[in-house]
Amino acid sequence: MHGAFAAAAAGMLAHNRTSAATGASLKTDPFQLLGVASGDPLPDGVVLWCRLALDLEDGKRWGLSDEAYRVAWEIRDLERSGRHVTASGIAIASADKGYAVHVETKGLKPSTRYAYRFTLGNFSAEGQTLTAPSTGTTPDKLRFAFCSCAEYEFAFPYAYEMMARDEPDFIVHLGDYIYEAVYDQFYRFDAPAPARRLGCENLSEGQKRARFLKYDRTAKVKTLSQFRRRYAEYKSDPRLQYAHRSCPFIVTWDDHEVENDYASDFSEVREAEDFVQTRIAAYRAYFENMPVRLSTLPVVAERRQLYRAFDFGKLLRLNMLDERQYRSDQACAAGLRGNARSLSLGECPEIEAMIGADGKAREMLGKEQSLWLERQLATSKATWNVLAQGVMMAAIDSRADCNFKEPKSETTIWTDGWGGYTVARQRVVDLMEKYRARNPVVLSGDVHSHFVTRVLKDWKDQNSACVAPEFTCTAISSFLRNLEPWAGPGGGNERTIVDLDCRHHGYTLCEVTSETFDVAAKRITPNALAPDIGAVKAETSYIYRVTAGDPEPHKI
Repeated sequence: MHGAFAAAAAGMLAHNRTSAATGASLKTDPFQLLGVASGDPLPDGVVLWCRLALDLEDGKRWGLSDEAYRVAWEIRDLERSGRHVTASGIAIASADKGYAVHVETKGLKPSTRYAYRFTLGNFSAEGQTLTAPSTGTTPDKLRFAFCSCAEYEFAFPYAYEMMARDEPDFIVHLGDYIYEAVYDQFYRFDAPAPARRLGCENLSEGQKRARFLKYDRTAKVKTLSQFRRRYAEYKSDPRLQYAHRSCPFIVTWDDHEVENDYASDFSEVREAEDFVQTRIAAYRAYFENMPVRLSTLPVVAERRQLYRAFDFGKLLRLNMLDERQYRSDQACAAGLRGNARSLSLGECPEIEAMIGADGKAREMLGKEQSLWLERQLATSKATWNVLAQGVMMAAIDSRADCNFKEPKSETTIWTDGWGGYTVARQRVVDLMEKYRARNPVVLSGDVHSHFVTRVLKDWKDQNSACVAPEFTCTAISSFLRNLEPWAGPGGGNERTIVDLDCRHHGYTLCEVTSETFDVAAKRITPNALAPDIGAVKAETSYIYRVTAGDPEPHKI
């Protein structure tokens, strides 16, 4: 293997000399600005990712030429001494793919930690990754974190670094990896008056990003080059790079990777005639920048298949869902800013309708994904069956805090969540019961708060049985809102909401055995607005345990 890698490196250096003769300079490290990553772990392989860049000011070529670059890669078994290379090869980074590289390694050993790196004139930083357990085995323990909602412009993403320090086997990202716009209208509910978010100047100074200040941070990104740049800005953060180097990521998206509250072909701005083209650009940029497999490439140019499942031996099946690409338009969409609103059932009977105003079935997952999920639940032999997705599945009554408006007197639903798709939600609940999927657990993001909730059999009946526990993670760095009234007396969520922490940024850490599923809500303290990492730490807000055979979450 050493010889093969040396030969590849020699060929690569010759290519570098050719590129330099045409004007491209690789005297600086092409991996330093955006880092490296791994993802989608299987028992015999993982995806290795990098994206070349020399100059983030150059939004078209990133300081590179239009030529294709031959990037060498290697992976080695950390359980073996020395620098024995397990596998190596050459990957092509081309301008038309944003200089991104996706390597799907094969032939690796299960449950094994590997180191990997890339080479193009310089060695990249070394990342570590971990393969999944063998299909027929049951690991003693599985440890993973999940997170969502990282509005780069609002606060520091300390949670990424803290997550990596917990040494999880993998990290699940549930969406809003980037934000397509800066939402200045949102403020911390506990900020001193006059409330205002941390200024862009202070934030960029703290994160060494002054070079981005000259760009309009309030305008939405819409083109492929703009999305590529937005990902480059986010990925230049050292904390995010550290998390990616530490372990594999398993990702799905929510709305802000494209546009706030979008639904399939429906923009939040109804007169936006170019939305489909914006979505195509956003999907392409997402896949260029995520460590995902080539199997997620589109069947047609407009779509990407992001829903997929991962088996961690017989212990856990992780079903990653896509809740944006196939969903119907939100019920009673205003046609103004945002498709979603907090509406009572009296204001919007369509919430409970099987057929929408357009005469089509109201879907959250779409027909093909729904059939796929049914197969996953029907065939699973795992002790724990996890549904990981963007928006909350529990039917939350938001009458107590209706988007900062006057509280309402009847059941009120946020139409962008599963509560706004009651028939589609019931189908999933019924599938869990039909196939008696062992120990279903739902993981969610989106609402910028830690939640423990119950997915009830009958969403209208607070006395109905709990079908599955749901754990929702707070935001990495997005704005916070006071959602405590939802859990208060008379809020209509007496059994739905078990616990919450809406005052902190953070992430969620899970430890799974054959008998228990422990979930710890981790908060960044004192807050994620402080520029000094030395003063920031991760503390536990609460820990809940689910015991195999009992869907009720119990505080420990």
